[in-house]
Amino acid sequence: MQIKEGKINDITDRKDRATAKLARMARNDCVFGGAKALVIADRLNNMNSEIDAQQIVSDVYTTCDGLTPAQYRPSICPECGQTQLGEDAALNCCYPDYD
Repeated sequence: MQIKEGKINDITDRKDRATAKLARMARNDCVFGGAKALVIADRLNNMNSEIDAQQIVSDVYTTCDGLTPAQYRPSICPECGQTQLGEDAALNCCYPDYD
């Protein structure tokens, strides 16, 4: 089943939306240079954010191939069209037992 990439602002959960935005910033850092995502991750950790920002940035920097990793990519559920964070969440949106 083909999963389409959605828009970050269509993700309804605030924490998931922030995670997707941070992952996209980290991907842009890898492709275009810079360390914006790392600076924001440090700020989030200093504010005791619920988001594990250092882990997200580390995952994206480690797999720097020009794409955001599947678990941080906004993906559209093929059944209902709702945008979820990650391909697995999109597949499990309407079918929780999808394998």
